Amino acid sequence: MAKFIRNGLIGIGLSAAAYMLINQKTPKDVYHDVKSYVQEVLDAADDLQTAREDFSDATSNLGVQLQHAAEVFDDIQTDIDKFQFKIEPHVALLQKHADHLQATLDHLSGDQSK
Repeated sequence: MAKFIRNGLIGIGLSAAAYMLINQKTPKDVYHDVKSYVQEVLDAADDLQTAREDFSDATSNLGVQLQHAAEVFDDIQTDIDKFQFKIEPHVALLQKHADHLQATLDHLSGDQSK
């Protein structure tokens, strides 16, 4: 394990040295660049957490809205059922009169053809 850590540190040291040579930076500049990069990563993680919380809140709110919509739909269906229950006797009576009228018309038209 110590060999792995030593090799990792050597790799980081070589990478930092290469970075300083290529970009013509001092160790202090490299430190500030690394610090800035780490801060950007931490800020991105914070932004991601905030977005995750916002998404969770929106999902929860959507669930509440859908539940409310289902309740409204149930209320509408109940009102429709009540209305239908109220008009069914009248529809049955109208159908009875329509059948009687049709029978009378059929009888009268049958008498005229004779």
